[in-house]
Amino acid sequence: MTHAPEHKTYAVSLYPDDSCSAQVSSITMSLAETSVPLLPHITLGMFHAKEEDVPLLQKIFKEFAAGLRGFDISFCGADNFCDKVIFLSVQKSELLLNANADLHKKLLPYFEPGGNRNYLPENWCPHIALALKLNKTQFEKAFAAAKKLELPKSAGICRAAIAQCHPYKEIFSINLGSGTDTLTPLQRHKNMAAIRSTGGTLERELRSQLFRFGFRFRKNDKRLTGSPDIVFPHYHAVVFINGCFWHAHGWSAQRQQISPAPQETQAANSFLRSPDTARCDKFRFPKSNQDFWLKKFTRNKERDQKDIRTLTEQGWRVAVVWECSITGRGRKQKIQNVAEKLSLWLEEDFATQFMEL
Repeated sequence: MTHAPEHKTYAVSLYPDDSCSAQVSSITMSLAETSVPLLPHITLGMFHAKEEDVPLLQKIFKEFAAGLRGFDISFCGADNFCDKVIFLSVQKSELLLNANADLHKKLLPYFEPGGNRNYLPENWCPHIALALKLNKTQFEKAFAAAKKLELPKSAGICRAAIAQCHPYKEIFSINLGSGTDTLTPLQRHKNMAAIRSTGGTLERELRSQLFRFGFRFRKNDKRLTGSPDIVFPHYHAVVFINGCFWHAHGWSAQRQQISPAPQETQAANSFLRSPDTARCDKFRFPKSNQDFWLKKFTRNKERDQKDIRTLTEQGWRVAVVWECSITGRGRKQKIQNVAEKLSLWLEEDFATQFMEL
């Protein structure tokens, strides 16, 4: 079937909970040279409709969504379509398959399916897109990176929505009673955009300041444990620039009091701040799926401690620069101050094996 020019395409999608969205958004941002979806989602179906028929489309969607309840899904890992699109494969379940079939049963008598027939029940492969519109070189690089990343194992489906495509405009959304995703799409997009590593501008500005001070260095040296952000071979010193959220700055499992904190070695504790250290304003423990985040942050901290311990045992001096120390009001001055402290540490304070800023 073909559709007239006055038709537009509309998509019906399911959205995962906050923690999964944050993790998937982090993955999409880590894949270089890719375009990514606005929000992590599973498309259930796409349909063509005239503008005057949108009220009927919305009415049928509401009837469909009223029969949905929040449910859990599992992921199978990273996969791809035609060596161009990278996605997180969603394990087919009875709930998902029934939702896809029921949606098409309700809408196909009135609306033509969208241009992509892969959403029809007989062809459907549920997935969350990670990277789109890749050429051969971009695909090979991004897919190799995706295979090495820590991917989420499961998620809760908490929201269903119908939206106009090209340009994107959400028409109607309903919470399904799973998770705590009560934000609007714009609020959620802003939150996901804010949860990122410190890569990019902050790192470049700090490196530029150190370069102006006369230091020469390597960047993200993968030959060293943890791939330090800045490596000074002449001084046998490295610097990690840590994002406060993903590295859980100022947080400890003891404080969270969700489950007993993992046993930490004395050597590891000597390298990171103690539980009594003041909290960081840039870190907030997520309110949803707290068991997931407890394990996530605990693993991240254990990995950081292991990397620092390994490097110092190999004779490297290690410094950690926290995001909060070089961002916010007066950022340029903060970056200069941190660069000056690193300069003194590199050239004069050889006795200090580990330092945090």
